[in-house]
Amino acid sequence: MKILTIDDQQLILLSVEKRLTELGYDVMTADSGQKGIELYDSFQPDLVLVDINMPDISGLEVVKHIKGGERNATPVLVMSGNTEEAIIMDGFTLGIDDYMKKPVSLSEMSARIKRLIGAPVVELKTEISTGGRMLQKNCVGVVIPCYNEEERLSGTE
Repeated sequence: MKILTIDDQQLILLSVEKRLTELGYDVMTADSGQKGIELYDSFQPDLVLVDINMPDISGLEVVKHIKGGERNATPVLVMSGNTEEAIIMDGFTLGIDDYMKKPVSLSEMSARIKRLIGAPVVELKTEISTGGRMLQKNCVGVVIPCYNEEERLSGTE
């Protein structure tokens, strides 16, 4: 699942990108509204995170571009320090799907994204350890030998 994050603050872009990548999302970032619009058109994300107050183009202009285009069903989550009710309501009128006030909790942001587009499917990855044993990460179940039989344990055991 692809997410586009648009914000003029590099620290926010870096922290959001790191967190969402850890969760298994494919993330692209843009540090301006104009770059965000260009990336939106080429990257075709499943969700857009956007700030409202940016120096070149307002985040609301970005929302207008997204919601006025062919792929207008793309969910938009606004994260902004702007707490003016009129601006927030303008965003909802334009079609944003959710709004978070900065500073943003990465855990809350992750939960809101999962609500909007779901969790990404994480592929199983294998590695060879130095002992020659194959280890598997992100396992849901584990098979262990038990009295010459194998028992499958679920992820909750």
